[in-house]
Amino acid sequence: MKYKILILVALSLLSNKIISQTSEIVNPKGKWFFGAEIGLNAITSVHPSKMASIQGGFLTEYYFAENWSVNGRIKYFETGVINKNNSAKGFFEGAVISVPLNIIWKYQIIKNFNGNLKLGIALNQEVKSNYYYPPNEKTDYSKFYGSFNPGIGFNYFISKNTALYMNYEVYVLGNDRDEADFLKVVANSPNNNLFNIGIKYNFKKEAENK
Repeated sequence: MKYKILILVALSLLSNKIISQTSEIVNPKGKWFFGAEIGLNAITSVHPSKMASIQGGFLTEYYFAENWSVNGRIKYFETGVINKNNSAKGFFEGAVISVPLNIIWKYQIIKNFNGNLKLGIALNQEVKSNYYYPPNEKTDYSKFYGSFNPGIGFNYFISKNTALYMNYEVYVLGNDRDEADFLKVVANSPNNNLFNIGIKYNFKKEAENK
């Protein structure tokens, strides 16, 4: 059902907009865009049976150059982690309000259809924290933590002020939920892979952007 909802959202974004595309190459330098996104969330730090869920959020983005921008988002998604080396220690299930902050480089593929690469960090605040650990196991881990947040995607300008986009991103290297191995290089942290589709819009009139 969740996949059908996502497909319907994608079709609604595309159906009425794609025919109104501009033939002019859009230069978004100096513009602010605001938008919303929805997509799928895969919790890669737990068993596959707990992986798929819907996630979404809101975006603001500023282009400080034709091919460079910075953006910030507010997102909500579920997360979790399990000790892969000792499943008897239990598992954690939760959800976060996340604020990813990214710098983005875009490159032209054809006309107003661009690819992009992004790099940044995400600040996460847990709003749900359920620990299914044996008695006496540590569960007072910080509910606020940072994650590494790289990603790749595509952006399509329908007009000078409207764009559709999709991207794939990961949230990794958050706070460690297992203190059994203090020499472990990679933290046993909540890790998520997200696929997003969205639309963003610049609310200024064209005359004000010249």
